[in-house]
Amino acid sequence: MEFLNPFFWLGATALTAPILLHLVRRHRRERVPFPSLMFLHQIPTKELRRKKLTHLFLLFLRCLGLLLIVAAFSRPMVSGTWFGNLAMGTPRSLVILIDSSMSMSREPVWQKASEVAEQRVRSLTGGDEGLIVRFGETVEVLSSWEARPERLLSVLHSRSGASFEGTSYGEALRVASEQFKEQQANSRKEIVLITDLQLSGLPESQKWRLPDDVILTIESVGEESANLFVEEVRLERFSFGEQHPYPIVTLLKSTPPQRLQGELQLFLEGQLIDRKGFELNQDGTGQVTFRPFALEAGPHTGRIVAQVEDLLPADNIFFFVVERRESQPITVVSSRPSSMVYLKSALSSGQNLPFRVEVVEPPGPARLIPEARPVLILDNLARPPRPDALKAYVTNGGGLLVSLGNSVRPEAYNRLAAELFPAELDQRQFIRSRDRNFTSITDVDWQHPIFSVFQESHRAGLVSVQFYSYWKLRPQQGSTVLARFDDSNPALLERTLGRGRVLVFASSLDRVWTDFPLRSAYVPFWHRLAGYAGGWSASAAAMTVGEILGSDQYGAKSERGSTSSWNIVDPNGQRVIGLDQETPDFVELKFPGHYEIRKNKKTDWVAVNSDPRESDLQQVPVDKLLARFRAERPATSSSPQATRVSQEEHRQPLWWPLLLAAALVLGIESLVANHRRRVIE
Repeated sequence: MEFLNPFFWLGATALTAPILLHLVRRHRRERVPFPSLMFLHQIPTKELRRKKLTHLFLLFLRCLGLLLIVAAFSRPMVSGTWFGNLAMGTPRSLVILIDSSMSMSREPVWQKASEVAEQRVRSLTGGDEGLIVRFGETVEVLSSWEARPERLLSVLHSRSGASFEGTSYGEALRVASEQFKEQQANSRKEIVLITDLQLSGLPESQKWRLPDDVILTIESVGEESANLFVEEVRLERFSFGEQHPYPIVTLLKSTPPQRLQGELQLFLEGQLIDRKGFELNQDGTGQVTFRPFALEAGPHTGRIVAQVEDLLPADNIFFFVVERRESQPITVVSSRPSSMVYLKSALSSGQNLPFRVEVVEPPGPARLIPEARPVLILDNLARPPRPDALKAYVTNGGGLLVSLGNSVRPEAYNRLAAELFPAELDQRQFIRSRDRNFTSITDVDWQHPIFSVFQESHRAGLVSVQFYSYWKLRPQQGSTVLARFDDSNPALLERTLGRGRVLVFASSLDRVWTDFPLRSAYVPFWHRLAGYAGGWSASAAAMTVGEILGSDQYGAKSERGSTSSWNIVDPNGQRVIGLDQETPDFVELKFPGHYEIRKNKKTDWVAVNSDPRESDLQQVPVDKLLARFRAERPATSSSPQATRVSQEEHRQPLWWPLLLAAALVLGIESLVANHRRRVIE
């Protein structure tokens, strides 16, 4: 039982009034005629008997009436239990919302959650109906609306164990509230949220709110506890040398912060190859670095294991995949090979590069770059070599990059605009005016794979590049403009042809028309451009539970543009795609471990780990969780608890029956008091 205005109970002190009145005895004196009292002395008399309460039934009625009035003005509300349902006397629609995220897998948290859910199902009485929903990062409705508890219990018993997903309270409550709209729900709508109150599941900003007619009750089944987990591992998936190119940095964390010691072990293909001791500092963090190790050709599965015992052993292991590959050649055809020093230096800068650069003179009429070369760059050529062979090269999956300079003859390129090039060349633009000596790239598709890396870094270096001259281009049908100069003319265009793609850059690669080679964005720009043209992607060494894996995202890829099928075996040895199912373009990763991918008679691996946010077992207060999803109202109360009570109390108007009872009791008291007075008189 809760009260909206608990301070009204101070009015219960008024009960002292009828008690005091009953303690004061009223003396009735009989009048006797007497001629004169002047010769008589008044002698005070003392009542020897001890004062005591009289007329107890009348006193009881008066006290009961006052108590009922005070209780009515305190605005009582019965909490969401079987007694509350009985008090309301109306059937209800109850959604039992069970948190099945990874943090719920602790013992005995999941067992306790199952018991609470079963109790809630058994509390359904005549006219009530229930529905079971479980959630983590995603939400799953397990049953339809049922009035028979035994059917809901069978659903509960058929689903055992928590998942490896994260926690999302907002999505879970939204889906749960929508279930009331699927049918004509009872007037009393209630959601019971069974959870361990994990703080990481609370959204930072939440605009959606529960409807006013839905009651939210929270059943907490967990408590804050210490947990150590692998927070992050920094390593590369692909290696283009004989060993992993960088040391492997592993970050450990404990919540709440505590000093811990233990051992970290590194396994590759099931074999222990290194081990390091660790010690967490006072803020609960630590770092361990493993030295680089030798790699043979192909993909290899590995894991890093923290040798500790805690409540969540699943987050003490980090799964990864590393792979040794051969670098791919990039051929640059330039009429001035000596001017390619900037581009060659840019594409050769850094470690563990997926490509190597070869600069050659323009081929004769009978020659073309071999089709085995995945990327071909044409720099400032007067005319493109052999249009028919060039088109066949792109159609079969080659990547063609064209950079325009002052040697280009537009009529030679415009002959290919209809079938191959993404634009026609119009005229050269020379930026020369009194107030302006250069133009810049301003309008960019920052979501494109080429430019996505520039959103957080190098962005200023890209938009500050000065271009003194460029070719004005007219985009062709089917082409895409990826970047524009500040005068709206295209700077970079793309066109897909067969399994390949063609990209045209409107200015030069050297310092003749631009200062781009001197800018910090030059190296990452050409790395991304060459990688995109060749269809290469820097895949991560591991993914996270809940992420989506596409059929062309990780290893064992088919040739670009093909639509061959694939099979996936999860860490438990079960096929993700059934034999009788249609092959999808993507699958959701639900378990940590290594997934085996079979495609084009090749085998590859994908590593998946639990979300580190789910390893933080810090709890959110119940009042804060309730306030986040309740409708915003004017600030008339001093706490979220009072707000919750206020929003639920208007659906439980118990105050007016209490006032009616008070009026009835006081009416009976009046009749009893009048009858007693007539008897005395």
